[in-house]
Amino acid sequence: MRYVGLLCLLALMSYQPGPKFPVKLSDYGFFEGNLHEQKPMPGVTPYTLISPLFSDYASKLRFVQLPTGKSVAYNPDSVFQFPVGTRIVKTFYYPIDARKPDAERRLMETRILSHEPTGWVALPYIWNEEQTEAYLEVAGGTSKVEFKDAKGKNQQVNYVVPNVNQCKGCHERDGIMTPIGPSARQMNASLTYSHGTENQLDYWRRTNQMTDVPEGRPTFVAYMDEHAPLNERVKAYLDINCAHCHNPA
Repeated sequence: MRYVGLLCLLALMSYQPGPKFPVKLSDYGFFEGNLHEQKPMPGVTPYTLISPLFSDYASKLRFVQLPTGKSVAYNPDSVFQFPVGTRIVKTFYYPIDARKPDAERRLMETRILSHEPTGWVALPYIWNEEQTEAYLEVAGGTSKVEFKDAKGKNQQVNYVVPNVNQCKGCHERDGIMTPIGPSARQMNASLTYSHGTENQLDYWRRTNQMTDVPEGRPTFVAYMDEHAPLNERVKAYLDINCAHCHNPA
């Protein structure tokens, strides 16, 4: 068993993503200024989901970078089909004190889904202790993080960053890697941009990042919203947390 485990480790260590995938997150040019502040550069669009995937109580910052001159075709039923050259960026972090979500935070990892001509590739970048840079770690990693929850109680999580092969466990359908979250029902909500607050789908349509966006669109409730109908909360929870594995494909 030790021999098999060693072979698996050596296989991961020998994985070479190639020169087109930078070793440092900063080399992509997704963010301006202090990398830790996660301020997107022009051409990098922040987005949010109404009912996000649960990830060990971590919060997330989400961004999409479409290739120049390309757009996404709207559809009401499934995750959007992004053009080749798209990069979906997701940073996982913990507020040091959840009662003060805009105060100090610890960034854990930034995952990139890069749509290559051969398909989607998952790339995990782990943040250093100084919180100044994140580095490509194809073998993943673990790190303990401590924080105060919304009730002020001390919590500790042994945060796990998946390796490049483990990403397929959630993102693979019919043997093909694919994004999970960005869909009409998940993004039909307002988000605060640099110019003000606007519905995300309207913003993508206005900025020519999405075509054929209708006025009537499906939507989810936030499953953490205790004021929403319980049946709708359950459906939203199952859709984002379970359906990417528990489906006919």
